[in-house]
Amino acid sequence: MINFLKASLREFKHVVWPTRKETKKHFFTVIIILVLFWLYLSFFDLLFSESIFTLRDYINR
Repeated sequence: MINFLKASLREFKHVVWPTRKETKKHFFTVIIILVLFWLYLSFFDLLFSESIFTLRDYINR
């Protein structure tokens, strides 16, 4: 267990952390993708729910 912790700490020294600018860029990229995905899902949810309700009303006439 001790060897594992020592090796893990040694590996942390090799990690190249992103700069503030890179982090900001990636953050906004993720936010934009999430918003687009939300819009995509909302559109199809609305489309399918409206078609189900329309079909239900048509059958119940």
